[in-house]
Amino acid sequence: MRLIVSTLAALFLLIGCQQNVNDEFNDVSIKDQEGNVLLTSPDFEEASIQEGENRVLVNVNFNNSDTPKQMTENHLNEKVHIYLGDEKITSPTIRKVIHDDSMQVAGDYTKEEAQQFVDVINQ
Repeated sequence: MRLIVSTLAALFLLIGCQQNVNDEFNDVSIKDQEGNVLLTSPDFEEASIQEGENRVLVNVNFNNSDTPKQMTENHLNEKVHIYLGDEKITSPTIRKVIHDDSMQVAGDYTKEEAQQFVDVINQ
């Protein structure tokens, strides 16, 4: 009986630890150079990955087409920082003003980070 109880306790502990690891990346945010939050997960409608020759791109669609326009106008030619949870995964420079509800993010993130980014937005 003790063996069964111990086994169940260990199993619940492992399941709880696994959930905490997944919950670590439950938000995507874009911040400016000063750390001000510009966008968060609710601003995004959906995302997908596009693999290029030597890099991974993330395509994102926004809930409101004014959102990317305002961000890109206000921060044109500036670096912004993209966070997955509390971890900064890339810092692209905004090169042009976006006038529609989608944009493509090219950065120095891994395919796994890009997939986590997409998974968080699409949840």
